[in-house]
Amino acid sequence: MNSVTDDLLFKLVFGDERNKRALIHLLSSVVGFKITDVDIRKTEMTPEFIGGKESRLDVLATDDEGRLYNIELQKQNDIHMRERSLFYWSEVFYKQLDKGESYDLLCKTICINILKFKLINDDKFWHTYHMWEDETHELLTDLEEIHFLELPKMKEFSKKNPITWWLEYLKNPHSKVVKQIGEFEPVIKEAVKMFDVITSDKKTQELLRMREKGERDFNSAMKSSRLEGRAEGLEKGIVKGIEKGIEKEKKETALSMLTDGLPVSTISKYTGLSPSEIQSLKSR
Repeated sequence: MNSVTDDLLFKLVFGDERNKRALIHLLSSVVGFKITDVDIRKTEMTPEFIGGKESRLDVLATDDEGRLYNIELQKQNDIHMRERSLFYWSEVFYKQLDKGESYDLLCKTICINILKFKLINDDKFWHTYHMWEDETHELLTDLEEIHFLELPKMKEFSKKNPITWWLEYLKNPHSKVVKQIGEFEPVIKEAVKMFDVITSDKKTQELLRMREKGERDFNSAMKSSRLEGRAEGLEKGIVKGIEKGIEKEKKETALSMLTDGLPVSTISKYTGLSPSEIQSLKSR
């Protein structure tokens, strides 16, 4: 594992409290102001995600000023990425308020999309969007901000642009370029060490292995269905390649976690199995 451009691995690395300094530095590099602290919000890994389907799994955080950040790494080319990002932004934004609360309690919500593909038809690797009036260009509100960072367009890092340091890190934490960056930026060097700690964990390796197998089974099922050219083939392939194979993988992982003494709640979170399903594995 030499890249952080897998969305599951990205979540494990930047959603880890031990790596908070790296997350703070990454966010500060994108938004252009210094963030002193963040609260990392836990997000659930759904069974669909473990099974290899294209599902949402992002890093959610709140800084010490109440601003909200939704960071997503997308490796599959999605023609609806613009709409998807706007939808996610709106979801995070409206969930700030409980019923009856005043709108003046709303805080700025920033979506950061790191893409492993080209989305926008120009040479810029970094685009930032706000809501403006068409003619006067007056800002409607500063509560909305959406970023797109396109990895394929970022050709080389700049000492004056910290976000390029992080994009190099995402591409390959052990590259010569990242080592060079680490010589003048300690937080990058720390992030490389944390990457090694997280990826050497047996549970992380098992989750990544299960994810990789799930994607292979899913892609194989889709290919088989296309070759057959029938809706029945699609249904048969998905049921065989995902529901059976992935379910088995999830239970094997859960059993391994049980053996190592992990709490049932933690196992349920990372595998998508219900507590009762996990409890039944104890009798095996």
